[in-house]
Amino acid sequence: MSESDPMAGALFFIPFALGPLFISLAISLYSPYRSCQIILGVSSVVYGVWFSFVFLSAFYWHIDAQSAITLLFIGIYSLPVMIPCWIVSLVLRNKNSRKAEQVGAPNPLPAE
Repeated sequence: MSESDPMAGALFFIPFALGPLFISLAISLYSPYRSCQIILGVSSVVYGVWFSFVFLSAFYWHIDAQSAITLLFIGIYSLPVMIPCWIVSLVLRNKNSRKAEQVGAPNPLPAE
């Protein structure tokens, strides 16, 4: 007989389910330019809507004994959309920081 804690099981799935959102938030901390923030903000909102749809579908609309496994794959299935968004944001960040250096404007990025 197993006495597992449902909260401990839910905590196991958080990095997999919300990992892409956390990565987007981490990238947005180091991308102070507006274009990067717009891309990351839109991709985070789209991911949140998609996450909500899949969560409601798995746990409320189509209840199944294996519904919890969807939380493991939500983040993985979002990577083909999220990775290009992250790459575009980082490329724009580098492009904007080079442009700011050429113009002579102060760099809004923290000194490393």
